[in-house]
Amino acid sequence: MSISDNSQSQYNNQPKKEILDALQQALMKAVIAGGTTAMQFYQQPMSWPDEEQQTVSKNPSTLADLQATLSILHVLNDYISPICTDLDCDFFCLGEETHFQKWFQKQLPALLFQKILSSSDFVNQQKGVRIIIDGIDGTGNFIRGIPLFCSAAAIFIADQLRISAIYNPIRHVVYTAMIPDHSQPKNNSNTEAWEWDISNNHRIDLINKVKNDPPKKLSHEAIGIHLTRNNPEKIHEFLSENPVHKKSILEQLSNVSGGIYAFNSSMIAMVDVARGALGAYINNITHLWDIAAGEVLIRACGGKVTDFLQNPISYTSPKHVSVIVAKNHLYDDLISVLKV
Repeated sequence: MSISDNSQSQYNNQPKKEILDALQQALMKAVIAGGTTAMQFYQQPMSWPDEEQQTVSKNPSTLADLQATLSILHVLNDYISPICTDLDCDFFCLGEETHFQKWFQKQLPALLFQKILSSSDFVNQQKGVRIIIDGIDGTGNFIRGIPLFCSAAAIFIADQLRISAIYNPIRHVVYTAMIPDHSQPKNNSNTEAWEWDISNNHRIDLINKVKNDPPKKLSHEAIGIHLTRNNPEKIHEFLSENPVHKKSILEQLSNVSGGIYAFNSSMIAMVDVARGALGAYINNITHLWDIAAGEVLIRACGGKVTDFLQNPISYTSPKHVSVIVAKNHLYDDLISVLKV
């Protein structure tokens, strides 16, 4: 079985379960490595060797983000490469920090460095296994010692998001999901979503948990939001008056929900929607690596993920996106409130 340029392989369309299982295990190992590396820098003074300071300048947590991403890449290479060799394909990566090309080129073996693609090359790549990663999602929280951050990764097979893993190093918990084929997750018995507490090896089947949780009205549900700190236009859009309701998006959400919570970590908020703590999450501008892993988890649990125009999130362009994440029964209510 192979992924070749001139054949529609079984792997591209209906991957064997054992292959998906192996990829999922690799992804979980990788995000655990990333989160564990990040914790070495958490609430610690940030210092930079002069050479690295010249190569990378972003914010005080950059070294933590880079090292977490580096750990993820090494583990992916160790565990994904043998799978891809057996399948006669390769894997490619994109991450929030991987645009620091010079730094990664110094740190990585040449063959592994070549697997890092630019944003435009990544979204246009249709061969092999594509992996989108975020060494630390919730960097602002990480800097301030606020325990709301995680490491995350998701796997595309052809153009489909299929597998994800998210590691919360504060709670030492992994959230992972798998959507085995192109069908709707709720119609596929092989779809999986799990919460795994590593400390006691306890696993919770999130799909069954969602099924057994009685649905609540939007007025009884909390909603997560994010106010971007580097795009004044989008902040204004979120806080300015809506011509239909004569209220801002924030005020509308506050009036119809059971509470508004600002997370500054899309992945943590999406995890909380998947496990039932939040009813929805709204963000009017974000990056693909901030939502890819969370989208797999949400969809596996029967929730909905779209942009503000109710379109599926597009991973065919490296542009910023808006995102509405909601439990399935709340989505239409949210749309009617937002009038987007």
